[in-house]
Amino acid sequence: MYKSIEQKLRKILPKDVQIEHVGSTAIPNMYGKNIIDILIGAENKSEFENISNILENNNYISSEKSKTDIYQFFASTSNETESGDTHIHLVIKNTERFSDFIILRNYLLNNKAEAKNYSDLKRKLIKNGVTDRKKYKTEKSEYVSSLIDRARKFVGENKNEKG
Repeated sequence: MYKSIEQKLRKILPKDVQIEHVGSTAIPNMYGKNIIDILIGAENKSEFENISNILENNNYISSEKSKTDIYQFFASTSNETESGDTHIHLVIKNTERFSDFIILRNYLLNNKAEAKNYSDLKRKLIKNGVTDRKKYKTEKSEYVSSLIDRARKFVGENKNEKG
C-alpha cells in the first residue's frame, strides 16, 4: 500500500523531495492501526510552504493544532484514525524532529526486541479500549519518548564505533 501512495505523491510533489515510509506499517510484524505514516522532508521554509499547498490542493487535510514553523501534519480523511488512512508528516530536513522519525524507524527495524515491546504496548492500549487518537497518543507518549532516547543513543554509539 505504501508504494502506491508514494507513487501518487511523487506525481504531485517536486521531483527531489525526500519521501520516507515511517510508523508502524514500516516495521515488519509491528502491531498498529493500519495507518500509513509518511515523512516528507522539505529543504527550507519556502519548499515547506509549497509542499503544504500542494498537499492541501490534493485533498490532504492539514491540522492547524499541530503546525509549527518546521512541522505540519496532514491526514487523508477528516477522521484521521481509520484503518487504511494516510498520515503525512511534513518536516523541514536537518531538524531534530525530522531525524527522530528516521532514527526511530531504523532503530525498530534493527532491534526486534524493542519493536516487539512497542508493538505489545500498542496492542495492550487497543485491547484496553483506548481508541480515541488523542488519548492513544497520550498513553504511549512517555514510552515513545524513552524509545527515541534509546534510538538516539544507539545511533550515537554506532557512529563512535565507525568513526
